[in-house]
Amino acid sequence: MLTTANDVIRRTDIAGLPQYEEQGPMTDCAGFYAFRPYPAGSQLAAVLTSDGRAAVRCLTQFIVDSPQGGGSISKVILRTRFSRRWHPDLTFVSGGRDPYAHDPGDPDAPAPQSAALLAKARKPLDLNFLDEYIYDQREGVFMNDRGAVVNPAAMLEDAYTKHCRTYQLGFQLRWRVGSGARLIVRRSVWGAQDVAMWLLLTLYDVELEDQKRRNPFHKYKPTEFRRVTEKQAEGSHFFGFQSSQKTLFTNLIVVSIVCALLYWKGSHTGIVRAIYNNNALTTAALVFAFLMADFLGPWILIRSICGLSRFREVVIFFTRKVNV
Repeated sequence: MLTTANDVIRRTDIAGLPQYEEQGPMTDCAGFYAFRPYPAGSQLAAVLTSDGRAAVRCLTQFIVDSPQGGGSISKVILRTRFSRRWHPDLTFVSGGRDPYAHDPGDPDAPAPQSAALLAKARKPLDLNFLDEYIYDQREGVFMNDRGAVVNPAAMLEDAYTKHCRTYQLGFQLRWRVGSGARLIVRRSVWGAQDVAMWLLLTLYDVELEDQKRRNPFHKYKPTEFRRVTEKQAEGSHFFGFQSSQKTLFTNLIVVSIVCALLYWKGSHTGIVRAIYNNNALTTAALVFAFLMADFLGPWILIRSICGLSRFREVVIFFTRKVNV
């Protein structure tokens, strides 16, 4: 049974793997961490401290979860991280700080020439291997997702190899293209909802029923929006149809655009000519177009806001499977 960090350390025999250094138990789970230098000949392997030690290394975490539901099967989690010797706990999202900043007097900091090399070098990705391995507590064996028995050394080697592949040029190019596409999608979804909300509240007499501030990931419903009714003396009229001054102007702009498009594209068709030559049909068509603009404009904007709000959380927390 692997129930403590020391159990996992003994079972994997991490101390017997000379390529790993500074192994230690994890304090919050049954697992350990260990550091491994990057492959000789790589740019990262040439990033050294003043006394010649590797300044950046691959940090590997090996964790065996407790069996679920009283069974004997434990989930095994491996993580690989790009680790700096001088700031091992500094993450890349820590308030905009430079993750490579260092004190030149720090003995664990990179030498000046290594610091310049690190700034230009391609950096590997941090990887999580969450579903690839399990441990059978009853049989005492590790198994991969295909049901084959594997030894811990092979598991560690596979995770390290895949981590190192992520700083290769081909992978980096594919990753940046994919990241750029996801960035465009994310900004499009967030920007489109903001624009639709601004148009709705600015051009139409619509307001949110509850004016309290909502979190950025709030999922809107059509029932949260309502039309604002003006007093009788404050309204404007279009062929007897009462409307607010703000909505009247918006609807007239929409109707004008529709009329211009019809005149440009459909001026020679029979139905357009018949409406144009008949005053009663012209009036009815304008009133109908105004009513449709007054109804469809807010309806489309509200549905767009509600639909886009359901994608905000998805696009901001994109998860990507790394194929290396």
